[in-house]
Amino acid sequence: MFSIRKSSTELNNASEPRWHLPSALSPEAHAEWGLYKILEYMGLHEILPPGSRKNRAKFRKDIEEYHTAYAIDFDEAEIDTLIALRPDGLAFDMEEKLCVLLDYTRAMDTNEDWAEEKEQEKNDRYSSLLGFINRLSHREKSGWKASQTNFTTGVCGSLKHKPVPYETGVARCKEQEHARSHTE
Repeated sequence: MFSIRKSSTELNNASEPRWHLPSALSPEAHAEWGLYKILEYMGLHEILPPGSRKNRAKFRKDIEEYHTAYAIDFDEAEIDTLIALRPDGLAFDMEEKLCVLLDYTRAMDTNEDWAEEKEQEKNDRYSSLLGFINRLSHREKSGWKASQTNFTTGVCGSLKHKPVPYETGVARCKEQEHARSHTE
């Protein structure tokens, strides 16, 4: 995240950096933001100190209303899970009122559809969070829009291939194993 912020040179109309990546202000200050902090930053929900139940109860009620409005089955545990979600990073464009959740994943290429499956899994993970943020923004007429950008790197490991002989020229399996056991 820090290198993305450091390399982000796009400027807004005030000649300031367009994108603010709050969790990447420095490598030392890295932090993952949850729903409370995201909404507070966007001005969509006042967050009171721990122990101030009034606003937190209203917040949970807002989440319940979102689920009910879209006929999404939910229980207390799912609300807790939604509140606890922490995207890997966030990017805010204050001028355009854009909030982008950033998700980074390494995925094993265990089948041909690994990239599509991982993309769907990530979209499913944050769909309620994005839906809730966008609904709250619309209700409050704030103008904010939330979206998600995924970054996935495939990890080789399941590709079927024949072993390649070591550079020593050892070609037979027993000789390869013997050479390996004496060099590790």
